[in-house]
Amino acid sequence: MPKVSVIVPNYNHASYLEQRIESILNQSFTDFELILLDDKSTDDSDAILRSYTSSHDKVRYFPNEVNSGSPFHQWNKGVELASGEYFWIAESDDFCEPNILEKLVSILDQNSKVGIAYAQSWLVDEQGEKMNSYAKNLEFIYKTNSWETDFVKKGSDANREWLLFHNPIPNASGALFRKKAFVETGKADVSMKLNGDWYVYARILAKWDLAFCAEHLNYFRVHTQTQRSRLRKTASIYHEIIKLINFIRDNTPNTEEPAGRAFKKIGNWWVGSLPKQGWSRANFKSNLKLFNTFRKYKRLLILGILITYCIFITKRTLSAIGLLKPLKNLRSKMFPGKYFEY
Repeated sequence: MPKVSVIVPNYNHASYLEQRIESILNQSFTDFELILLDDKSTDDSDAILRSYTSSHDKVRYFPNEVNSGSPFHQWNKGVELASGEYFWIAESDDFCEPNILEKLVSILDQNSKVGIAYAQSWLVDEQGEKMNSYAKNLEFIYKTNSWETDFVKKGSDANREWLLFHNPIPNASGALFRKKAFVETGKADVSMKLNGDWYVYARILAKWDLAFCAEHLNYFRVHTQTQRSRLRKTASIYHEIIKLINFIRDNTPNTEEPAGRAFKKIGNWWVGSLPKQGWSRANFKSNLKLFNTFRKYKRLLILGILITYCIFITKRTLSAIGLLKPLKNLRSKMFPGKYFEY
């Protein structure tokens, strides 16, 4: 039985698959099985994935006959097929350093209460070129240098201080999970379209601890057009985050006050998304429910929405006449550290 099960859930990432899989097969830690999944891709993924099963004994391939509709179906499928004590969701468009498994396995082996161990990530563009360290994002979001060094943190503290407000684990490719922790806390919620990973982390950390390796061992590919960017233009993702906040509040001591601050912050995100959303009848009803939730935490919510629409129209106008970008550059110079693009 292998120590680690490496799960690669793929959908239409043919152009990245060779780099992804080779970065796994070239790991310094070799006691692993590789489970390749495909969610009925329409590109050349199937042929590429099949080629690895015929040339490597530790590789197994399980394609779907129909698309599952959720990446978190694939997470659960992969874990059900996994035989390792630990598992790694190695997203099909990312890649890694050859010692990521060696480092993270050692952390889990030495800390029996840790359910998730993860490493620092580089953000890279579609060509794999470095954009910036995710450490910059974390420092900007949380106003702390906690991620400059390795740590082990109590899971309930991580939920209260970090996950209540934002997801500090940029993507699953940088994380190694204890399979027992994932299974005991209910696996992934397949009803979620975007924040299912964040919700998985919160549920595991309600009972297990979190560990971090400050070395940059993961390369997280950022696309210009992704499911994430599309879903941010719908109301549904805010219902997912509300569900997550409620879970942390209900399962973590001393969270009533920080949960209120979290609702206020997420309410700001929601208000900012409104001008970009499509306004179907279903989406209108969904946003009305969100309005009734957030108005409990945000004063003058209607005024805030009106101001947001005015700012949106102003930005569109400035962009049309070519002034938006130079004004953003000026803003960054006048208020360094306040605005961040990634």
